[in-house]
Amino acid sequence: MQALRSMFLISVLFSCTGCFAYYASHLDNSSPRADIDDQTLKSLIIGSTTIEDVLLRLGEPQEHYDAPLVLLYRWIWVRDLFLWGWLSPAGFRGTAAGDTTEYTLHILFDERNRVTRYKVSSVALREYP
Repeated sequence: MQALRSMFLISVLFSCTGCFAYYASHLDNSSPRADIDDQTLKSLIIGSTTIEDVLLRLGEPQEHYDAPLVLLYRWIWVRDLFLWGWLSPAGFRGTAAGDTTEYTLHILFDERNRVTRYKVSSVALREYP
């Protein structure tokens, strides 16, 4: 039984010789701003954080609306997975998979210019297998 298991393991290792996988997750170059992470969202305290605090922390928004005041911040995140290896008798081949997602942070303020609520939404811009 030990010999059979060793033969199976050796055949799997030889079949994967020359295989390579690479995973990349990064902010898109065309993204209008840096990624807004969980720490930034935790700093938005409803009823306490003011519009001045938000502007100092995040800068100018991509869009804003009045009555009630809403600020919109956008960023684009790209995730890629590349696989290369001897996948066929024809030789070395590669494949790629991933997605591009646009995130939007909506921040709503009250008449005293304090955060009343916020929400992060996302839209898949591109997915490829």
